[in-house]
Amino acid sequence: MPVESCSTLIAAPRRLVAGVVRDGEAAAESLRAAGHRYSAAVRLLVPGDEVLLDARLVPGVRLPYRSRIRTVGVDGMVSDLVGGPARSLRHTTTLGDSPGGTVMRDEIRWRSPFGALGRIGDAILVRRLMREMLAARSAVYRRRAEDLAAAPAVVGAAVVRDGAVLAAQRSRPAELRGRWELPGGRVEPGETEPEALARECAEELAAQVEVGERTGTDLPVSTPGGEVVLRMYAAALHPDSPEPKPLEHLAVRWLRARELPTVGWVDADRAVVADLEALLVTSLPQ
Repeated sequence: MPVESCSTLIAAPRRLVAGVVRDGEAAAESLRAAGHRYSAAVRLLVPGDEVLLDARLVPGVRLPYRSRIRTVGVDGMVSDLVGGPARSLRHTTTLGDSPGGTVMRDEIRWRSPFGALGRIGDAILVRRLMREMLAARSAVYRRRAEDLAAAPAVVGAAVVRDGAVLAAQRSRPAELRGRWELPGGRVEPGETEPEALARECAEELAAQVEVGERTGTDLPVSTPGGEVVLRMYAAALHPDSPEPKPLEHLAVRWLRARELPTVGWVDADRAVVADLEALLVTSLPQ
């Protein structure tokens, strides 16, 4: 089975690089740089999402591929071919900590059809295309991650109680009204991220929260003011906290794991549903 791989040192934390790895905008930019086309229904990919790649073989000749995301998280991402001319193709991105930041290792394994003729095509054409694709991906992902390392931070709180997580229904802007999110907001100058979360929950919910560990990957998000990085934290209500109230939202509700996929999340928070499910499982009494 042919294999092409590429390793890249990125001067950014692993959670941040993991967010870029799942970012469809980064994928589209890197593939355009290599002469290909990319499309997906969402920006931030989760397991089960499918992406379309229109691969440019030679000038005037393109082949469509369809891949499904198998896994995605702080350790990287795996996707498998589900439609295209190759018999099989797997793209694995593995992330590891390094003294200089994060090492991103991309590996593509594939099996072409047509027997000996396919192997000749691999040697003459496909390997070169894979190397060009990985080189473009390396350059684009490194630049995007290192730029995002200096971007403003937004924080969200996965407030867990009795096996359920608190969600808030947005009242604005108009295009997001009625969709659901985790409470949170921007980190102000001089604040730590946990301090910002505690303040935002007090302002939005009249609730006191105790902020715990990070959960999930960083998430690049576009705003009218530019790109920001969304970071999620596990949290719990303080024992003396009043019940959360929707001071700035339409409603609040406690969601159990089975309910998480059933609500209309804002796009960024949809990307952490799997992490919320895992968080709820670990929060239950053993």
